[in-house]
Amino acid sequence: MRQKRGKLTTFICSLIPGAAEMYMGFMKKGISMMAIFILCFVVPSLLRVSDVFILFAVLVWFYSFFHARNLAACGEEEFQALTDEYIWSAFIEGKEIKITNPSLRKWGAIVLIVYGVTQLWQTISHWIYYMIPDYMWPAASMVVDEVPQILVAVVIIIVGLKLIAGKKEELNGEGK
Repeated sequence: MRQKRGKLTTFICSLIPGAAEMYMGFMKKGISMMAIFILCFVVPSLLRVSDVFILFAVLVWFYSFFHARNLAACGEEEFQALTDEYIWSAFIEGKEIKITNPSLRKWGAIVLIVYGVTQLWQTISHWIYYMIPDYMWPAASMVVDEVPQILVAVVIIIVGLKLIAGKKEELNGEGK
């Protein structure tokens, strides 16, 4: 049964991702938030990927905390009208991700692509390490180790150039 609870207990539960939602009766939302939070710590160790998932865990924690606070602040009618579903149910049902802000969608895509390329490079670089003869190791390892940083530097330079070009266009447009 879903019901609003005491503010102090809700606040204390909101410190654990998903706990306040479960305390208020939103079991599916709470379990999914808790699972995503825990997976942010498990996935890096299982897949040997970088610790960017830890940053995602912090984002999940903040979302969960403020989501619980917003639930607690809802009026009674609004609270009862809320539905309880798993966070990932939209993906399972085949619904698309709706991000209406084109800038956010573009930058989100760029971040995901850059992150994916760096993860792919880490895997490929391990294979390269095994194929390089020992006498070539010092020179080759320097190149292999620096590719992700070079990729990120190129992306930052491109973004900076686009920002400068945008500012220049803005200034030229104002001068007319």
